[in-house]
Amino acid sequence: MPDIAMLSDTPVNWRGDLLRFRRYVDPLVSVITNPRTETPFTIGIYGAWGSGKSTLLEMVDERLLDRHGDAFIRVRFNPWVHRREPEMLLPLLNALHDELNQDPRRRFADTVKRLSAIMLNLAADEMLKRLSLGTMSVEKIVKVAHQYAEIRGQVDSQTGRLRGLLQREADLLAAQGKKLVFFVDDLDRCEPDQIIDVLESIKLFLDLKHVFVLIALAKDVVDRGVSVKYQPFGFPAAEHALIGDDYLDKMIQLPLHLYPLGPTEVGAFIRASQPGELARRHAATLEKSVAPNPRKIKRVLNLLRVTEAIIAGTPGLAGLRTDLVVRLVVLRVQAPELFADVVRQPELLVALELVYQERLVADVLQGFQTRFRTRAERVQTLTRTYHGKHDFLAPLFADSGFEASDAELPAYLTMIGG
Repeated sequence: MPDIAMLSDTPVNWRGDLLRFRRYVDPLVSVITNPRTETPFTIGIYGAWGSGKSTLLEMVDERLLDRHGDAFIRVRFNPWVHRREPEMLLPLLNALHDELNQDPRRRFADTVKRLSAIMLNLAADEMLKRLSLGTMSVEKIVKVAHQYAEIRGQVDSQTGRLRGLLQREADLLAAQGKKLVFFVDDLDRCEPDQIIDVLESIKLFLDLKHVFVLIALAKDVVDRGVSVKYQPFGFPAAEHALIGDDYLDKMIQLPLHLYPLGPTEVGAFIRASQPGELARRHAATLEKSVAPNPRKIKRVLNLLRVTEAIIAGTPGLAGLRTDLVVRLVVLRVQAPELFADVVRQPELLVALELVYQERLVADVLQGFQTRFRTRAERVQTLTRTYHGKHDFLAPLFADSGFEASDAELPAYLTMIGG
C-alpha cells in the first residue's frame, strides 16, 4: 500500500505558509494594533476563488491572538454557513454573542444579556413571519396578528437602538483596553443577494468606533451581487462593476489585493509540499502550466499523487510517458469542459498541440483534412472553440508530445478519469 499524503483546502497556519502570506500579515496587524489608526476601520482582502484569502484571515487572527491576545476580542463569522437564514443580522449578532459569552471571567455578561434579548425578539419575528395561516381559526389569526404587531414594534425599536447599544459596549470594552475585530470569510460563496445583505448589515451595525472588520472578497462576485440587488433600478450591465466599486469604496478603507503568484512561487510551493516523484520530476512543466492559485495547485498535486500510485500498481501502464500524464492531470483540473471534449475526441489533444506549436492553422480546414480525414470538421470546430480560451494552454502544449503517442491517448484518458 503506497503512502499517499493529500493536501487540504483548510487554511494553513504559520508552519504551513508555503506561499509567504506572512508578508501581508505583519503590515495588517500593525494597522490594527497601531493606536493612531482611526476606527471604524474595514479592510477588504481581495482575491479570486482559491487564492488564499481564508489563509490570510486565519494567520492575522493567529498573530493577534499570539501577540495581542489581551487587546482584542476576535469574532469569526462565516455567512455561507448561515446561507439558509432569511437575513444575516441574527447570525452575525450570534457570532458576537457567543464570543463574548466565552469569556471565563464573565466580564461581558450585561452585553451578552442585552444581545440575547434582541436576538430573541428578532428570532420570534422571523418565526411569526413564516407561520402558515391557512389552517388557523379566525380567532387565532387575530391573536397571532396582535402578537406579530407587538413583537414587530419591539423589533423595530430594539433594532433601531442596536447600533447605539453596540457602540456603548464597544466604548466600554475600549475603556478596558479591548477592541473588537470581526473576520468575515466565505462571503463570495453566498447567493448574490445575500452577499449584499451581509455587507449592508456590516455597514449598518459594525461601522463603529473601536471596531475593525476584515472581509475576504472576490470583487467579481460582489459585482454580481450588486447587479442582482439593484436590478430593479435599471442600471446598464456595463455599469455594474463601477457600481460595485463605488459600493465597496463607501465601506472599505483599506482594499488589499493579493499579489498573483509567479512561476517561481508556484515552483517553490510544489517543491516544498512533498508532492511525490511524478510532480518533482516534472516541476518545470507544472511551474509553467498550473494556475497561480493555491487551491488549484493543491488539486493538481493531489490528483498526481493518486495517479502515480495507480500507475505503480498497474503493470500495463508502466510504459506511459509521465510528462503527458502530468499535462493531462493539469488539463483535467483546470479545464474540465475541455477535458470532457478530449475524452470524446482524443484527436483534439493532437490538434491543439499542432496549433500551439504553429504546425497547423486553426482557421484553415485543409490542414485538418490532411491530418484528421473524416473527423476534420469536428476536430477543427473544437480546436477553434478552445484555442486561446485558457492562458495555461499555450505553455501546456508548447513542448508536449501528444502526437507521438496518438494511438495510446485513450489509455491515458481512461486512467485519469475519462
